[in-house]
Amino acid sequence: MAMETKERILVVDDDPDIRSLLHEYLERNGYSVRPAGNGRELRMAMDTGRYDLVVLDIMLPGEDGLTLCRSLRAESHIPIIMLTARGEELDRIIGIEMGADDYLAKPFSPRELLARMKGILRRSRALPPSRGEGQRLRFAGWTLDTTARHLIAPDGVVVALSASEFRLLCVFVERPNRVLDRNE
Repeated sequence: MAMETKERILVVDDDPDIRSLLHEYLERNGYSVRPAGNGRELRMAMDTGRYDLVVLDIMLPGEDGLTLCRSLRAESHIPIIMLTARGEELDRIIGIEMGADDYLAKPFSPRELLARMKGILRRSRALPPSRGEGQRLRFAGWTLDTTARHLIAPDGVVVALSASEFRLLCVFVERPNRVLDRNE
């Protein structure tokens, strides 16, 4: 009988109370959690471990969460949920455009964060395994570059994709002419 491994969550927030609250709450709900207080700690964690999802505060000392989100997205497909005290529409849009999968304004309910995490992790598990380096998927004259994470139009124009758009497009391209349910 195979032993099930816990999904690993990296929580990056400069507020020790929020880190502690999320660490305890998420571990009580079956996750393995590593807290980090800034960009340097996030990078050390990413260099030494594998994570299934990152909860990332936008307003961090030094390197801010948006910069870190962009950097993470350039290096991996890891799902990212942004947390911020700034809940304005423009801030949410910028977070999503930088590659975040979801955005939650502070103060937030840990229960709502958990529900959002479960949904993102469920969709992430439904994706096919990681693609090989430099793979390009072609369809109807378009090319999806899975390494650069962008779409190339038939006329050669490069189209930037959000993290969610990229994953959704991968699912559709890899499962052509098939009706998919929400979980797929």
